[in-house]
Amino acid sequence: MAQPLSVLVADTDDERRRDLGLALYEGGFEVVNAVNAEEAVRFTVGLNPALVVIPTDLDGVAPTDLYARLAGTGLDLPPFLILSDEIPAVDDQIAGGEFHFLSLDDVDPEGFLYQVRLLLLAREIGGEVGEALDELFGDLSRITVGDLLSVLERDGITGHIRPSVGPGAGIWLSDGQVIQATWGSLKGRKAFNRIAGLNQGSFVVELVPADVESDIDVDLSELVSDAIEERLQLEEFFSRLPSLNARVGVQMGSDFFGIEFTPLEREVLTHSQEARNLGDLVNRVTMTDLETVKAIEDLSTRGFLEILEPPNRIHLVTDSTCDLFPSYTRRNGIHIVPLSVVFGQTVYKDGVDLFPSEFYQMLEGGDIYPSTSPPGKGEFLEVYRRLVATGDVVSIHVSAKQSLTSEHAADAVRDGANEFAQLRLEAGGVGVPEIRVVDSKSNSVGLGLLVLFASRMIERGLGVDEITARIEEIRERLQFLFLVDKPEFLRKGGRIGQAKATMGSLFGIKPILGMEDGEVVPVDKVRGGRRAQPRLIEILSERVSMSRPVFAAMAHAAAPEWGGRLKEALTETFNVVEMLEGEIGPVIGAHSGPGTVGCIVFEPKNDELELLKAPD
Repeated sequence: MAQPLSVLVADTDDERRRDLGLALYEGGFEVVNAVNAEEAVRFTVGLNPALVVIPTDLDGVAPTDLYARLAGTGLDLPPFLILSDEIPAVDDQIAGGEFHFLSLDDVDPEGFLYQVRLLLLAREIGGEVGEALDELFGDLSRITVGDLLSVLERDGITGHIRPSVGPGAGIWLSDGQVIQATWGSLKGRKAFNRIAGLNQGSFVVELVPADVESDIDVDLSELVSDAIEERLQLEEFFSRLPSLNARVGVQMGSDFFGIEFTPLEREVLTHSQEARNLGDLVNRVTMTDLETVKAIEDLSTRGFLEILEPPNRIHLVTDSTCDLFPSYTRRNGIHIVPLSVVFGQTVYKDGVDLFPSEFYQMLEGGDIYPSTSPPGKGEFLEVYRRLVATGDVVSIHVSAKQSLTSEHAADAVRDGANEFAQLRLEAGGVGVPEIRVVDSKSNSVGLGLLVLFASRMIERGLGVDEITARIEEIRERLQFLFLVDKPEFLRKGGRIGQAKATMGSLFGIKPILGMEDGEVVPVDKVRGGRRAQPRLIEILSERVSMSRPVFAAMAHAAAPEWGGRLKEALTETFNVVEMLEGEIGPVIGAHSGPGTVGCIVFEPKNDELELLKAPD
């Protein structure tokens, strides 16, 4: 049996020390009490607790002074949870330690227990806690959904897990048990299995009442194992079926009305008459994705369901700097061409064999600064060859002023024109393949948002020329601002000089940067990290209406807490109809560095709103 974690509660207030200690003890912690600074130092050194709880003034000794005394011992010191009458406005960690503050007005034993659990959970999984200690920001590339749920079950957490896959996705827990899951309009096991299959992106754990209807009453181990098994089987099924953009229709033969279909089969056939495509059909059916896809394949094999790729469809291509999550690109049939990241003599493909969490560890832990390179013409030729036989192509890419990616794509279109026409002819198609290469004049989720819009236009039946024209017009109206945490990466990437990077680091100056005509430009600068996001929001509110509907996007580089704060600020300030979330990948991260957060706000015209919104 695992040894319980110990928490040192150092407080001269006997009643508070007793109440907090009792809550911790009943919550399964080993509690060590100290009534003065000398005991706090001695017990911390001798017992090495997982957490030190201490008021602002313990026996005349400030927490920072106590930390300085302990630091001299050479110990790997635990975090300090400081109980304070007033939360100080600090920008960075004090004296190099990990300090968290809790207002004495907000301390109650039950809530305190959850806050301590959240703090220690953050250390256990490599996450971060919010200022109020009621949210945990983590990364699904560091811990699986199943492992996260196991820890929350162990600690009896009641709350909500919100992954960054989009609006409405989440898992609700009551006393550590999963009781509900949502994915857009989907609920229950179907939604849970989709979330459990995520392996990238950030998440937030919120300590809130589980005020939802319980749809799940299954042991956690069974829930997770079923979800894993479903994901493996679905990959096999989808490899046999057409793409999720394929059209579906019911085939009513002479014996159709004489067949006794199962309830699931009847539901599939009913929804097939109204579904936009195969992906929409899978979404509409209430059973899990695996059960639904099995029924679809069986009905297709028996001739009752027809699944056809559109004969003249439009394919959407982009590159890995779009920072869209694989779960989104797979479901929407978006083809990704990866850029390369070079560490020394080793070349990695962005999003193929190098992912954000690994990249940022390499970036901060090594002496080699990486370089990046665009896909070659041959890589685009290979992608376009696969697509032109069945449709035209819209290919949207990172700013041409930041990368040669779109130039190489255009070279492939020019050099492969005759071959593409022959491929179309051999496949029985008509006409010459149309391929439009679009310079997004953006990167990261700025590019991702344009790709999202193009996907919606394709689904609504627009042609390649109109899609291209609209994307080129929309890109000029994106409001793209971002904050960098470590100016030295901008210097290494050639964005600012050595002197500016050094001065920024020394004096805590945070640059606010933007994108104009495809280039990074300085917008403003503030002193202190906590002033940066409010100023960024202020600048955006001067450019974009706070009452009209807007689309927004947010991405972060290994900074889920700051990304979460920025997302919250955006939704509180603007009338956001849809929020796209992403994680800044290796290529963009090589130039901006870890800790960067950025956002885009786009205000559509009246005629654009319905065109760009997600289909109902």
